[in-house]
Amino acid sequence: MDGLEKTSAFQLDDAAAVEYLKAVTQVLAKYAWIYNVRNTDIFQHNVLENIPLSWCEVLNDLSCENFCQLPFNLTKDNWPLSLSSFVSECHQLGNFRFPPSTLQDKQKTVEKSNYVHEKVASKKQFEIEVMANLIDRVCQDLECHVILDIGSGLGYLDQILHHNFNLKCIGLDSSVKYTLAARDRLKKDSCKNSMQHRTLEVKYSEKCVEDIKSILNEKENWKCSCFAQEANGPVVMVGLHSCGNLAQDMMKLFCQMDELAALVCVGCCYNKINLKDFPMSRTAQSALEETCMKHPEWRPCTSGLRLAAHGTRSHSINMLMNPHTLKCLFYRGLIEYYIKKENITWQQPKRHIRSSDLLNFEIYCKNMLSNHPLGNDETTFKNLKILFDEKVHLFPRVRILLVLQLLLQPLWEGFIIVDRILYFREKSMRANVLALWDDAKSSRNLALCVYKRAISGLTSSF
Repeated sequence: MDGLEKTSAFQLDDAAAVEYLKAVTQVLAKYAWIYNVRNTDIFQHNVLENIPLSWCEVLNDLSCENFCQLPFNLTKDNWPLSLSSFVSECHQLGNFRFPPSTLQDKQKTVEKSNYVHEKVASKKQFEIEVMANLIDRVCQDLECHVILDIGSGLGYLDQILHHNFNLKCIGLDSSVKYTLAARDRLKKDSCKNSMQHRTLEVKYSEKCVEDIKSILNEKENWKCSCFAQEANGPVVMVGLHSCGNLAQDMMKLFCQMDELAALVCVGCCYNKINLKDFPMSRTAQSALEETCMKHPEWRPCTSGLRLAAHGTRSHSINMLMNPHTLKCLFYRGLIEYYIKKENITWQQPKRHIRSSDLLNFEIYCKNMLSNHPLGNDETTFKNLKILFDEKVHLFPRVRILLVLQLLLQPLWEGFIIVDRILYFREKSMRANVLALWDDAKSSRNLALCVYKRAISGLTSSF
């Protein structure tokens, strides 16, 4: 992994990691009011009113160009000290999450595979290709020929790993539907024996450990037309877009199973992490305890983890200048506030919000309540209009709230990632995180890469 470390997003030794966690948790605790409720609930908790007036005055005066530079190290001399301190702290700590180069840069070109269906989104195709190249590098370091793909879906990653890099793949997915679809998609592939797919819900438990071991020990017919390597030796566990707690479960399973020599995992949907499982490292738990002594009302929360799962600054900054985005948040928040205040049962319809829905608040309400008993109640619409008139002066603050959250996003994601690195280092494993591609293309671009043992003669071509 020595060559790969040149593209690390978190080149921190253990001492620096400890200081980073202490500093990050202090900032996240101090400014919890920015993110500690869902954005749909901002009116129930007066979040917009809580933004200091002095902050609003100077931020509203910024040009669109300067406003978009806020998450990219912009500060102004005439800002209130409290705002300057907040932005400077976020810049300093958040920049750790954005490395100067990525694995994509080292690869120069990423060729489109013939094995990914043309209907698969181009972004996903790209991610699969870059991830496959990283897995191949890890397998070269280990002289490994077997992949255990967790959350394998339709098997696109496995097919590329086999045909491009001569690797045997066992794909596990919790969905019977996906397992059958993967098998059906590969049935005409002459190398289908080298890409096995099974249905198994991967969760950390003794039973799951035994189930995976049983699958790995099965005597399968691995022969295929390309005369690939025999399926023996160390196994690399991989996961692309390991959602929520699945990444945490994979980490624990990896540590418990001697059959697994390396782990390559790109996590996502951090908001689905079980808070009982976070943080995972003793070091992060200690830093958290220290912060909670100074801020006893603060703890890691789902809203914070949800912010970590938001788009990064390069990916999301244009959203802040989109009036439809701002209106949608503001209007939805007002309806949520009203229905909860009146104790009304309502769930937003599962429909795409169109531009025509956002022409004004009255049209939005009529469309959102069209299938609700209140959809024809004039008193309800009159009360909603009164509420809108009371709150409309806060509308400019929506954009400010979103940019403040965008400044904190890399701190929350950094907290999660450094915790995972230290979890393995505490177990004397070699762990690092690599940026696979530019986060402007796809925000979840960080791959956790772990070896259980030291590897001699590591590749340095990256």
